[in-house]
Amino acid sequence: MRVLVTGGSGVNGSWVVRDLVGRGHETAVFENRADTTLIADVVADVEFVVGDVGDPGQLAETVTRLRPDCIIHLAAFVDCERDPHRAISVNVGGTASVCAAAVAAGVRRVVYTSSKAVYAPATGERGFPGYAPVAEDSELHPTGMYGISKLAAENVMAWYGRNHGLDCVSLRFATIFGPGRLQRHAGPINTYSSMIELPASGRPFTVDHGGDERDDIIYVLDVADAITTVALAPEPLRHPAYNVAAGRPVSMREFAAAIRRVIPGAALEVGPGTDPMSMPDPYYMALDGARLEEELGWRPRFDLDRAIRHYHELVQSRRS
Repeated sequence: MRVLVTGGSGVNGSWVVRDLVGRGHETAVFENRADTTLIADVVADVEFVVGDVGDPGQLAETVTRLRPDCIIHLAAFVDCERDPHRAISVNVGGTASVCAAAVAAGVRRVVYTSSKAVYAPATGERGFPGYAPVAEDSELHPTGMYGISKLAAENVMAWYGRNHGLDCVSLRFATIFGPGRLQRHAGPINTYSSMIELPASGRPFTVDHGGDERDDIIYVLDVADAITTVALAPEPLRHPAYNVAAGRPVSMREFAAAIRRVIPGAALEVGPGTDPMSMPDPYYMALDGARLEEELGWRPRFDLDRAIRHYHELVQSRRS
C-alpha cells in the first residue's frame, strides 16, 4: 500500500512512519520543516516532502502526484491556547485541505489523529476517584481550544465522509508517553515522559502533587500500531471515531513504582493529591477501547513495565 503521512517526522508520526516502512509499505512524509532527526534511521526509505497543510495548492499537488491509497493526517498545532486563530487555521483548515486533496486524487481513506480532549471534562463519575469509562458516544463538549479544534476537524472529516464517499476515520487517543516528546514539546504534557527519561539519564525528577490521580496512558509505539492498523484495514471502517487507549487508568504512584522496578535507583519523587499537570479542567480519564478491539482486534502490546523498559533502553542507547 502507498501511504502519505502528514506530520510524519513528529513525535507520533515518526513511529508511524517507522512502522509502515517496517511492514514494507511505500511511505511518503509531508512535513512543514526539513527536520528528519526523529526518522533518521528510516529517512532513506521514504519520500520526504517539505510542505504546509495550510497551503492547499501545494498539498493538492503532492497528493495528486503521489496518489496514495491512504493519508494519515498527524500534522497539527498544539499550542492552541496561545494562538487560537492558528489552531483553527492549521487543525481545522488543514484537515479540510487534506480531505479535499484526497477526494480530488481518489484517495480511499483518511485517518485523522484526534484526542480525548474532544470529550467533556472528566467530572462526576467519570473523574476522580471512580473514572467510569468514556465511550465514543459520550458527551463531546471540549473546553480548551485544542479540543475545540480537534472536534471541529472530526466534524470536517465526517462531512467529507458523508458527502464525498471518503472513508474518514478519527482516532481519539489517551494520554501518550514515549521517546521524542521531550525533544519536541514543553510543559506539563511531558510529565509522564519526563518521569522515565530524566531518571533514565541519571537526572532526578519530582512531581510536586498528583500521586493519587489516575489517567489512561498509552505508549507511543502502541499509538503508531493502532494508526497503521486502521490505515491498512482492508474494509471500510464501520464508525467515524474510535478511542485508542490502554483501557485501565493508572495512578501517578503506580506509574512511579513501575519506573523504579525497571530503573533501580531512579531519582523520582511524586507528591500526594490530584491533578499533577495542573489542568484548567480535569481530563484525567479512562477511555473505553472496546469498539476498536471488537472491530479490528486491536489491543495495546505494551504494558507499563514493557513500555518503560523499551523507553529506558532507547535512552541508554542514545547516551552511548
